Amino acid sequence: MNFLRQLLLLILLASFFSTKGLAQISRTDSLLNDLEKLEKDSTKVSRYLDLGLEYLGSDVKKALFYFDEAIKLGEEIEYSPGLAKAHNAKGRAFAQQGQFQDAILSFQEALKLFQETNNKTGEANILSNLGSIYYMLGNSSKALELHFESLKISEELDNKLRIGTSLNNIGTVYLKNRNTFKEALSFFKKSLAVFEGIAEKQGMATASMNIGEVYFIESKYDSSIYYHEIALKLSEGTVDATFPLTQLGEINASLGNFQKAYNYHTQAIELAEKQDAKFELTQSLIGLAKTQKKQRVFENAISTLERARLLAIETEAKNELLDIYQNLAEINALSGNYKAAYESEINSKNVKEEIEKSSTEQMIQQLQFEFELNKKEAEIELLQKDTELKNAAVFNQRLIIFASFSGLFIFILISIYLFRNNLSKQKANQILQEQKEEINAQREKVELALDQLKSTQAQLIQSEKMASLGELTAGIAHEIKNPLNFVKNFSEVSIELLDEMKQELAEGNLLGAKDISEDIKINLEKINQHGRRADSIVQGMLEHSRSSVGDKVDTDINNLVEEFLRLSYHGIQAKNKDFNAIFTTEFDPHLPKVEVVSQDIGRVVLNLINNAFYAVNERSKKGEKSYQPTVSVSTALYSSEVKEGDTGKGKTAVPDSIKITVKDNGLGIPESIREKIFQPFFTTKPTGQGTGLGLSLAYDIVKAHGGVIEVNSEENKGTSFSVILPLA
Repeated sequence: MNFLRQLLLLILLASFFSTKGLAQISRTDSLLNDLEKLEKDSTKVSRYLDLGLEYLGSDVKKALFYFDEAIKLGEEIEYSPGLAKAHNAKGRAFAQQGQFQDAILSFQEALKLFQETNNKTGEANILSNLGSIYYMLGNSSKALELHFESLKISEELDNKLRIGTSLNNIGTVYLKNRNTFKEALSFFKKSLAVFEGIAEKQGMATASMNIGEVYFIESKYDSSIYYHEIALKLSEGTVDATFPLTQLGEINASLGNFQKAYNYHTQAIELAEKQDAKFELTQSLIGLAKTQKKQRVFENAISTLERARLLAIETEAKNELLDIYQNLAEINALSGNYKAAYESEINSKNVKEEIEKSSTEQMIQQLQFEFELNKKEAEIELLQKDTELKNAAVFNQRLIIFASFSGLFIFILISIYLFRNNLSKQKANQILQEQKEEINAQREKVELALDQLKSTQAQLIQSEKMASLGELTAGIAHEIKNPLNFVKNFSEVSIELLDEMKQELAEGNLLGAKDISEDIKINLEKINQHGRRADSIVQGMLEHSRSSVGDKVDTDINNLVEEFLRLSYHGIQAKNKDFNAIFTTEFDPHLPKVEVVSQDIGRVVLNLINNAFYAVNERSKKGEKSYQPTVSVSTALYSSEVKEGDTGKGKTAVPDSIKITVKDNGLGIPESIREKIFQPFFTTKPTGQGTGLGLSLAYDIVKAHGGVIEVNSEENKGTSFSVILPLA
């Protein structure tokens, strides 16, 4: 399996290299001249990055120097896009040198920056790079996980080039195990189809080579020839063509077509020599020797393998060197030179032991590296969770302050109302006192009734305040309870897994410890996911629960309505487990932000939605067979009047307001009481379930914003409330 070719596809598709020679010198000189003239800004970061890429194919040390300069300047001026690209390029440079752990760290830093800047294409590219690194380290499961994640993002972006690359890389991982050849073949064919759709020649060539290689290993020569000939046509004249040429030679030798086989081998060797590609030349010579062995031209085969052996030693191609010694042992045995065969067999075993030793050491280093990396990530996660808990405490404090201010505001409104009402009563009593003395007795009764009314009003105000706070609290608790439960459960499981991993490490079971570390990582990712979910809930509520003295701020009405709809629904469900209703939304995506007191408008929306849910729930209690309780909430631009158009040829409706509509299919409001619904203390709810202040306060709040509330209702069909607020 030609692994280096498959990795090369990833690098070439992820970046570009400059041509060598005079053109490169001219390009680097031009970039260096530009650097001297540039200020410390994003353009200079890009120039450092361009210089590093120019040297990446010829002088890796210089490339790393310029990548580091780009990172240093990017951090100084806080230029995240340039920093992400620089860390990505640095990771490729480390990978090119075989410094895989350093490559992983650089790629992870680039991944974090791409995610922070919401660069999905960059994120998919980095995940693919990391997958290839883990594949080279022998961690196939981790490689597959990363490649599949890259594929998912690429499909969301509909980036065909990245989709084809990810499919090819997934097939490469499956090709490592003979038991998953079927899966490898499936992904290679999908990759080929994607590359054909965008006419990407290099991708088509690589996918065709991989498909041909699978069929070659399975001895399905006709299919292998078909795909290798496609690859050969696409890569003709390039060093990649040596691979299909060599395999076509071996296939024809297996079929007895030796003359045709030698023609292919000769082309492969000449092309590799012309390109000074020593690794590809080594593989081409091994293929030729295998054909010579099949034809039983043993002396020529031994001579060819000796030449290949020297090249393999020079390029440190251990897998190829092992193949050479194994073939030398077999050919010498067939030709009767048992001493040489024995020596080749000994050399074969020595090389095999070196490969296994290197693989074992690499695996141990990788386990140690992943353990330290997971440990650091776990520490960071714990610090983040501690911060989130502190933020949650701050949120609770702000919620209490908000509730207190709301209660105080309501108390002041009621006090003013009562004061004015009391003043009016006193004046009336003075007039009556002057007219008749008999009224004195009646006045005393009225004053007694007034005292009782004050007491009742105070109780109603407290009930309204607590009901509103209870609904908000129930909704918030329901929203945040699930992610916090997940965080708790996965944290407890992770602690138990860490104890198990310590035990496995103490017993020397590194594979077991590795498996457990993967489980821990998955748990931590889930903790992070649900923590972010809880954080988003907290941040959303903080947005609309800051302490305020009634200042108007630009508010996203769609977000405000959606949050209070959700809180209302969950709050009612928390109080009534049997409650069941459908709610739908239709928000205008082009709705501009409106300058309002968000807490007050939120209270209006909450009250209208609560009333709607109450109405549909009351109707559902009647047991109508086909009735489905439904509440719909919508927002839209609204034209309150018709203004003259610019042309003067007619009248044009110009949106000057926004309209929030809450509609239900409940019992409806009887016509006889519709004019009373906005009066204070008027309610149709049973005693103890409503104060009669909700719609009255909602009316006052909307009016204070220069808006109006409209109501349309039909008995046994439903009710629609519309809040119309001016844009300016």
